[in-house]
Amino acid sequence: MERVTFSPGEFAALFGKSQSWGYRQVYAGKVKTITEYGRMLIPASEVKKILGTAGRYEGMKVKPPKSKEEFQRLGPALKNAWQAFLQRRRKADGTDVNGKGKTSAGSERLRANAGSRKAALDRLRRKS
Repeated sequence: MERVTFSPGEFAALFGKSQSWGYRQVYAGKVKTITEYGRMLIPASEVKKILGTAGRYEGMKVKPPKSKEEFQRLGPALKNAWQAFLQRRRKADGTDVNGKGKTSAGSERLRANAGSRKAALDRLRRKS
């Protein structure tokens, strides 16, 4: 007797993939399922549908390199995006806007960390 349905794990095994791949196909909506009977089942027709999409492999599509004009047009936008990224990063690090030195909040954080490191080191020395 031929199989009529497959579990997501069995479905994935048919294609040489992991069980996680089978569930990802289901959750992405790429595969229809039967769920009304207490278990997730994938009809054999879905396997046939996927196999029906087979075709000749034409290789990866190679994108042509961007022209010099395209890079020049993107230049200001890329520079602004980079500057915004650096500014967000500096705020998170506690450095000032110019990237030189620490702000007061950053300095306080460093002092607090130094104190906790010293205390941990003292505890380790006492155990020895």
